[in-house]
Amino acid sequence: MGVRLDTGTGGIMGECSMDAHAGELHTVENAKEVFPGLYVSGMAANQVYGGCRMGPVFGGMLPSGQKAAREMPGKITA
Repeated sequence: MGVRLDTGTGGIMGECSMDAHAGELHTVENAKEVFPGLYVSGMAANQVYGGCRMGPVFGGMLPSGQKAAREMPGKITA
């Protein structure tokens, strides 16, 4: 298809091993536009960008979604 994602490999990188603390941080850091008009957040962001597994189920999910929403055109202000 010729689709290239905005990742180090141009494709889905897959999650790295479990690290709860790093996983929380990665979940928020990796929430962003991955392809024009396509945003990822939560565990999908870690899957796409190669972030660590676990952890995000505890505290990173909401901030990850909020970050992705803020970055979208016509962003949500709440």
